Amino acid sequence: MVRAPLTAEVQSTLAALQDTVPQRFDTQGQFRMLGPTPVGVRYTVQRGPFQFRAEGTELLAETLLELSAEACLGNPLGIALPFLPSGCQPVASCGVGERPRRVRVRTATSLHLDPSWRIVSQTRALPPAVEDRCELTAFHLDVSDFIAQMVIAEVSRATTRLDTDIASRGDLRPRGERFWRNIQEPVDLGEGFWLSLNPEGVQAGALVLGPEVVTTEVGVTARPFVTTGARPVVAARSLPELSPEGPSGPPGPFQLTFDTAVGFTELTALVAQEFQNRTLDLDGHQVFVLGVRVRGNGQALIFEVDVRFESGPASQETGTVYMAGLPDYDPAQGAMVVRELDFTLETRSVLARVGEWFLRGSLRDALARRATFPLRDRIERMRSSAERALTRDFGDGTRLQGTLATIRPAGAFVTDHGVTVRVLAEGTARVTQDVGALNLVR
Repeated sequence: MVRAPLTAEVQSTLAALQDTVPQRFDTQGQFRMLGPTPVGVRYTVQRGPFQFRAEGTELLAETLLELSAEACLGNPLGIALPFLPSGCQPVASCGVGERPRRVRVRTATSLHLDPSWRIVSQTRALPPAVEDRCELTAFHLDVSDFIAQMVIAEVSRATTRLDTDIASRGDLRPRGERFWRNIQEPVDLGEGFWLSLNPEGVQAGALVLGPEVVTTEVGVTARPFVTTGARPVVAARSLPELSPEGPSGPPGPFQLTFDTAVGFTELTALVAQEFQNRTLDLDGHQVFVLGVRVRGNGQALIFEVDVRFESGPASQETGTVYMAGLPDYDPAQGAMVVRELDFTLETRSVLARVGEWFLRGSLRDALARRATFPLRDRIERMRSSAERALTRDFGDGTRLQGTLATIRPAGAFVTDHGVTVRVLAEGTARVTQDVGALNLVR
């Protein structure tokens, strides 16, 4: 699983909310009659700046309203009353000639990524919090809630427009498709090796809301592997829908399998370099090594050593000695080695007539000790190339960054062409996607 923190900048969205909702509400000095009652109200509301904070999975927007209001007594039908010839006579007020009354208005916005790769927002109004009630005492009429609901209605209209705007502009699918195409392309590691990430699916976690950014963690399920030879042919996969069950817990490591092959020709050359055309002293007897060949037999390596006996009963006779062993990788030496090396049964029966001294001699031990095939540099080059391949830009603000740390052997086995040594590289990777330039609002 490759973890991808996805960040969307919402500061411009919130700034748009500041600009969309008016800072001042009033009745332009006119009394407005309250339904069929003889009471009219005129008011002035000053809105402070919105403050934003994250709370759980929602983003809260809060503003402080400072209000003043006056009430009048009149005829709601517009008919003049004998005792109120002026039409609507002011009779009560709050916040006029004194400190304005205060009401806090709040909205809550939730955002999520839907399966179609779109950022979707939904905003709702929360109940107002009245700090100082504006009660017009002559009528015991509290206009605090009335005015707060009026402002909330205005805020709701603005946030509805923002939700629509975000829905139309928060489409991440084009970016997702470009990233998906790029991440499927094999990467040339050099020396005939190719890295394929082989992505299979994408999961999105819950959006975490902050005062300026919205983040979520997207997990890319992949099965990375390394191959040798020609560039792999990849069957392109379409971008999958986002799974709603996102990754949980800390990111876990992934493993890459490296197969590095040592051909029989190379094996023969390395062994011949140590033994061919050399005279060996075996338990007091001289043996000249004419040639060496290495081949496979099932899961065993067969060493064929052509020798000429320089002394003893078989002096000047020549023959071929066969030894068999199992290939293995020794991480301490960073080399392929041969375990359990011993003469074959056929060789033992033939050499019995030469003398026990040959079987007791050090040829087998010397071959087992010196038949090592250094692979550390080769594996390290592959690891470094793979790590570079795991750290690259895909465009559109998408960056993959990976690290390969632990290398451990997974075995060695004989093939038709030589010995393949398999090692596992354990690492971590993350994808960062900068969507700050989405301009979620116009």
